[in-house]
Amino acid sequence: MRTTAYTTVRPRYGFFDVVGLLFRELVLMIVIFLAVFAIGAAAVLMLQKSYTATASVYAGVGQEYVYQPRVGVTDRSGQPLEADAVAQSEAAILGSLEVKRRTVDALGPDAILGPGRGTAGERKTAALKALDAGLGVGVTPGSAIISVSFQSNDPQRAAKVLNAVVDQYLIQRRAVFRDRASPAFAAQRLAFENELAQADDAYEAFLQSNNLGDFATAKATLAATYQTVFTETLSVRAQLNQASQRLATLEAQLAQQPAEVVLQQDLNISAQDQILQLRTERENLLSRYTEDAQPIRDIDERIAALQAFVATGTAVGAKEVRTGPSTIFTEIETARINAAADRDALAARLSVLEGQLNQLRSRQAELTRLESTNATLAGNRENLTAAVREFQQRESQSRADSALVAAGADNVTVIERAEAPTRGKSLKAPLLAAVFLFAGFTALCIGLLRVFTRRGFVTPASTGRTLDMPVLAVAPMKGR
Repeated sequence: MRTTAYTTVRPRYGFFDVVGLLFRELVLMIVIFLAVFAIGAAAVLMLQKSYTATASVYAGVGQEYVYQPRVGVTDRSGQPLEADAVAQSEAAILGSLEVKRRTVDALGPDAILGPGRGTAGERKTAALKALDAGLGVGVTPGSAIISVSFQSNDPQRAAKVLNAVVDQYLIQRRAVFRDRASPAFAAQRLAFENELAQADDAYEAFLQSNNLGDFATAKATLAATYQTVFTETLSVRAQLNQASQRLATLEAQLAQQPAEVVLQQDLNISAQDQILQLRTERENLLSRYTEDAQPIRDIDERIAALQAFVATGTAVGAKEVRTGPSTIFTEIETARINAAADRDALAARLSVLEGQLNQLRSRQAELTRLESTNATLAGNRENLTAAVREFQQRESQSRADSALVAAGADNVTVIERAEAPTRGKSLKAPLLAAVFLFAGFTALCIGLLRVFTRRGFVTPASTGRTLDMPVLAVAPMKGR
């Protein structure tokens, strides 16, 4: 018994087979093409012209794009961002959802969509979508210019909406960059002022407890006073040595001087007087006697005897002597007394100066011991004072900058506002071409679908290719 197996085999077509079969479906393809093209052309022809309003904004580098540390020493010449980076940042703010929402709130949905029906929430959502779809924001690399456009079917509406977007952008960027640091600066300033008051109280208590007015001044004054007293001590010590040596010299000289000296002395010269008297008497006798007379010879003998006595040297002597205090001894004694007084005064002065030096050294040692505590307290006060001053300055600058930005003194300038465009754009021609191509593609797809879903063997070539057998003859199909 012979068993036969059946299997389903899809026909295998060649290129020319497909082309031939497509020609068989040409009527269907033309109908599909015309139907799709007619529907698409009708939809395209119903489209209105679109008008694009344009505006341009200059976004320069402002203070908000320069890094400034919040705490510490500020570098006023910080490195700013590049122009295109600033423009991209500003473009992101301009195209943000918040700016679009503000624009819808400012104009209302009817100004964007035109009159229509629907609830307020739906109209607002639709207006926001329309604004998001029609708004275009673009920047050029290396340029600080931001190009803004809005597309609408009404030229007046396009210009109005775009200008509103730019205005809301300016408001929004000021809100984004508004001053948020002033309250924080003020709070920090108050905190530092409280700490500074506590540091002042602690430093004042430290000065009072150590009997100081100003530590640096007290230390400098103490050093200068110590130097002066030390110099004076050396000078007094030298003067004391000088006075002691002078006193010793005066005492040595005083020991060599007698306390009394001869003030007046009368001499005994009676022998010379007698000789003179005898000579005078001899001259008187010569007037009466001769040289060899006895009276003359007697007087000559007496004169010779007296002359011999005088010649022995014992004829002259002190007759009367008067003594008294020595003036040299008195002067030396007076000088000695004065020198002793000067020495005692210098010694007393030296003792006082040495006591002052000891007190000054003790005070200097105490200040040296207190110097670290003073440096800590004073440094704390200086740091807190600098912090208070810095935060006061930053608070004032932040407040002034915020006021200037609020007044419009910022880095963004509207170069060109939007005006109603006079020429509209229509996409009918490219859309018709796209509809034509889509209709042809759809018709082709339908034709191919018909070709590849057909059952049986349609052409001899596909039959031989599918069954892998030669086709010897072709007979026309008999009608049913």
